[in-house]
Amino acid sequence: MTAVSHRVGLSRLTTLLAGRAVFRLMLYGSAALLALAWSRPDFNAYAAVMGAVGWLCMVVQSGGEKAALKLVPRARRTRDDLVGMLRALVAYVPLPPALAAVTALALAPHARVTLYLLGVAYYVGLGCGMLGVALHRALGNYTRDTVHFAVLGVGMGTMAALAFLAGIGPAGYLTGLLALVTALNVALLPGLPRRTRPRPGARRVLAGTVLLMGAADVMNNAMIGALFVELALSPYAAHSGDLYLVTLGWGFALSILYTVQRIYQPQLSLRVAGGGVAGARVLARRMAGLAAAGAALWLLIAGIVLAVWGVDGPVALAVLALTLLPMQALASGATFVVEHTNLRANARAVVVALAAVAGLGVVAISLAGAAGAVYALGANPLVLGLALWRAR
Repeated sequence: MTAVSHRVGLSRLTTLLAGRAVFRLMLYGSAALLALAWSRPDFNAYAAVMGAVGWLCMVVQSGGEKAALKLVPRARRTRDDLVGMLRALVAYVPLPPALAAVTALALAPHARVTLYLLGVAYYVGLGCGMLGVALHRALGNYTRDTVHFAVLGVGMGTMAALAFLAGIGPAGYLTGLLALVTALNVALLPGLPRRTRPRPGARRVLAGTVLLMGAADVMNNAMIGALFVELALSPYAAHSGDLYLVTLGWGFALSILYTVQRIYQPQLSLRVAGGGVAGARVLARRMAGLAAAGAALWLLIAGIVLAVWGVDGPVALAVLALTLLPMQALASGATFVVEHTNLRANARAVVVALAAVAGLGVVAISLAGAAGAVYALGANPLVLGLALWRAR
């Protein structure tokens, strides 16, 4: 497989973004419809669950996707071994959480733990589906990506409409989503090489790459989950719905950047492998420095705004998050490049950033609720930028 197989022209890029856009727009539109369909307590309970466990999607998706897009384009003799091992994740990882969720639904359909188990099973299945389409892209088949996300988005919108028209509650809605992602994941398996006995060392190389390359996305999403848990345990637990809507918009904006990164990752991998390491390091250091400087200024100004005027309501929260996006985008860009030059430095940086966000969140949420949670996110590009700027 060569770099030509992964050439992304305007037509292919537009098609890929269109499929993702359908999914993201339906995701956000569905949340708005659910907020109208359900009572405030029901929507807050749903939002608390989805916010707390959504990071599990990245646990099963990110590392495997990035490893596939980095290693498979370079591989020749080991290509089928690598894809086969990752295919096994798509096929088997969703089964235990799905079984646990279905069992809980049968035994205690109205229990809060059932809602959490359904959320876990849904996000694990969703992440495995994203890994599956990434495997097809790594093999040069980009059509599956567009179809998968378009169908997923339409199905999600249909389920939200049923919740609005037929009175389906949070548990029923998540059950429908779980069935949808399971069916789509099964449809992805044909066309992917089955797992065989891997060549010596292939399993170790793949496992190490998955763990290190997945660290950034997992930690970035885990920090959102940590903030939702902190909010749920604070006196401002009723703000969960507002924070969920804002983080959906935050995720939608960042997903555009992440999608473009994933589309061009095979080309970057081949370029770095061909001798472009020095240029990549210079670019990453510049972006990291800008991210850290911008985040420090944002934390100062946003802190003054929160202390003097306060921020309340989803619109004000969205504006606060929107002003942070440029710094987060710079930090994400630096992380994306460093993943191809220094995996261990990147992994250390995201772990420290997660700890910083969670620590700041404890204080900020106790003072300002959901606004404090958004404010705490500012520690991520600051700490991540500083760590990557200093890395060699």
